[in-house]
Amino acid sequence: MTHEIAVANAPEEGKANLDKYGYTVHEDFLSRDEVAELRERLEEQAELERLEGVASLSSSGHTGSDRYIGAPKPGAQLGWQEVKFLPNKGRVFIDLLHKPVIHDYAGHLFRGESYNVATYSGVFVRKGGSRQVMHCDQQAIPVPLDRPVMFVMMVCLSDFEAEMGATLVTPGSHQSPAPRLDSDPDQQARAIGSEFVPLEAKVGSALFWEGRTWHAAGASTSDKTRVSLGLGWAQHFVKPQEYYSAVLQDDVYESLSEADKSLLGFDVYKESGGAIAPRHPGDTRTNTNIRHPYVPELRRQGTKHAVPMSVMGPVSRG
Repeated sequence: MTHEIAVANAPEEGKANLDKYGYTVHEDFLSRDEVAELRERLEEQAELERLEGVASLSSSGHTGSDRYIGAPKPGAQLGWQEVKFLPNKGRVFIDLLHKPVIHDYAGHLFRGESYNVATYSGVFVRKGGSRQVMHCDQQAIPVPLDRPVMFVMMVCLSDFEAEMGATLVTPGSHQSPAPRLDSDPDQQARAIGSEFVPLEAKVGSALFWEGRTWHAAGASTSDKTRVSLGLGWAQHFVKPQEYYSAVLQDDVYESLSEADKSLLGFDVYKESGGAIAPRHPGDTRTNTNIRHPYVPELRRQGTKHAVPMSVMGPVSRG
């Protein structure tokens, strides 16, 4: 490896790394106590999802053909487990979304455009987890863009070592077209004058890479478990992987502040994007910055009636 990992201890250093290399490793993102609290909650959730037969599991990784949802198969090697929809699974995961450094990076990458959480999960990688196909996150967008409209952050709840399947990135690849999924990744990296670099990092660090950066999960040959939180952030017009306006359980939604809701996609953007209409009279699940009346199918002899705005109540921002 000839590229030295781009490390930052402050956002300004990290922004320069993102501009030049398409990624940065932000050290000391979490305190020791924050790591302990997040990891304890994630491990408890993962264990109980396995026991209750609802875990997302694979022997070889999240793109493996053996991926399934259920209880661990007898004798199966658990190379990978994902705990999805984390905002439903503990207040500690929602609190993490408010870390100022995240929004410093987001403001820089997105040039001031509005954004929200696109996906949020916890991942355990154990021996046997395989190398992922090289890709970039904006590959799903059918037109090339000269800027990122998505970025990913991976929070290290354990050390990240190459043998543990540390994420591989290709420095500078954000300035090249998306890679071909059916071609040799190392050859493609060499063709743009780069290489694959495992992002080794200490527990408590956070890895950031923008949506055009080529990357892949590494293969794990270690007896150690790699534990992380993966968050995808996207500009308001990008279809998120997880619709939290629909996904959030009612008791979780009722506990959210207006700031929480904004980060989870409950704002209406530019007067049109992301509108939520009431599902029933008195429905409290709504946008943070606009409100709609309840209007069902109305029939002259029907029993359903609309609820006017004056009854629905004003919008508050808190």
